[in-house]
Amino acid sequence: LAEPAKKRGLFGGGSREGAHKGAGAMDVTFGSILPYGDVARVCDAKGQSSLGRRLDKAPSSGRGYALFDSALDLSGPRTFYVTGFKDRCPRQFTTALAFFGSPEVHEQLCYGRPSKLYPYSTTDKAYEKVKSSVCKVGKSKPCGANLKTLERNTVFVSTYEKFSDNARRADILMHDGVVAAAAIKTL
Repeated sequence: LAEPAKKRGLFGGGSREGAHKGAGAMDVTFGSILPYGDVARVCDAKGQSSLGRRLDKAPSSGRGYALFDSALDLSGPRTFYVTGFKDRCPRQFTTALAFFGSPEVHEQLCYGRPSKLYPYSTTDKAYEKVKSSVCKVGKSKPCGANLKTLERNTVFVSTYEKFSDNARRADILMHDGVVAAAAIKTL
């Protein structure tokens, strides 16, 4: 399993962006295996060709995030990567299945009928802050007319630990080139 990469420079400083905090801030070396639900930076990845096969891009036009599967032929947990961050370092996580989700779909789950079935998580709380700043609406209110603006730089990655019999899933919220939050949700 992964351990944080050693810091460079005098007194452990000298990382690419200085002190990192929050989800996806831990640095690991390329090839590390993370526990399910963890997200880490992997700055020593040698270009997109080393990340595996590109599965998707979000948003579909313009810059944005790209999702890579390191071992598409496997059905069990393996490393996935996402590119498109301000620091140009991919983020990695371990899962069996991963896909992008839009703020619109997230709002349907959080504010629609299924909302009573899903507990409120760290990613939900972070989304409320992001949505409020972009859409200028209150908590538990849909973004409304500014949804397309929000979707230009905000995306979720939903991950499932297994292909079947999933008791939990992890959501990763990415906004404006950073990982805003990540949380495991029990289904």
